[in-house]
Amino acid sequence: MVRPRAQAVHGRGFGAQAATYDQVRPDYPAAAIDLAVDGWDDGWFGLQVCDLGAGTGILSRELGERGSHVLAVDPDAAALEHNPADGLIGTAEDTGAETDRFDIVTVAQAWHWFDEDRAAAEISRILRPGGRLLILINQLDVRIDWVLRLSRIMHAGDVYRPQYRPRPGRGLDLIDHRLVEFATPLDVDGIVDLARTRSYWLRSNAATRSRVESNLREYLSTEHPITGAVDLPYMCLAYLLEHTAS
Repeated sequence: MVRPRAQAVHGRGFGAQAATYDQVRPDYPAAAIDLAVDGWDDGWFGLQVCDLGAGTGILSRELGERGSHVLAVDPDAAALEHNPADGLIGTAEDTGAETDRFDIVTVAQAWHWFDEDRAAAEISRILRPGGRLLILINQLDVRIDWVLRLSRIMHAGDVYRPQYRPRPGRGLDLIDHRLVEFATPLDVDGIVDLARTRSYWLRSNAATRSRVESNLREYLSTEHPITGAVDLPYMCLAYLLEHTAS
C-alpha cells in the first residue's frame, strides 16, 4: 500500500471548515474557467467533467451551472457533503473513475497537494484522448506589498508565481495559460475567517491560532487599517493541458 505524503494528509481537513470555506474563499473568474473550452463550439455544455480535489464545490457549482455533467472527486468526505455534484471519495493518484470517461479534468486549488507524477498518470487514464486538464490556482496577489505582508501573517502558502508552469508529462502537454486579476470584498472578520480555512491554521494548536488572529487584527487596525469591507486582491493562474494518446 502506498502511504499518503504528510503534505497530502494536511490537504484532507478542509471539510472541518466547509461552511466558512465557502463564505470567504473566492470563486474562480470566468476568464480562467473558460480557458478550458477555448475553441470548443458548445463550451462546457454537455461535457463529462471530473473536478479533482473538488472539496466543498466552489468550482463544481460553476461547472454544473454551465451545463456540464460533473463528478466531484475528493478524499475528504465531510467536504464532499457540501458539494452539489455527484461525489466520489478518491484521490488524484487513485480516483476510482472509469478509463477514458472524461472530456475535461479540473483541478482547482489542489494541484500542490498531489504527487504530480502519479496524478498525471491517473488523469491521463481517465481523460479521453484529446481531453483537457485545467489547473486553477487562486492566490492572494502578493505582488502588492500590503497583501504580501498579510499573507505572511496568515501563513497563506501562496507560493506560485506568474512564471510557474506545470510540467507533469505522462501525455499531458501544456497548450495555454492565463493570469486573471480579480478581487473579492472582505472585512476584517472575513480576513480572519480566511486564515481559518488555511492548512497552517487547521494543523495548528490553539495558542498558534490565537497568535495568528491577534497579529492579523493588529495589522489591519494599525499598519494597514481597514474600515468595513476592502477589495482583497487576487490573481488566478490558469493552465490548460491536453491529453495526447501515447
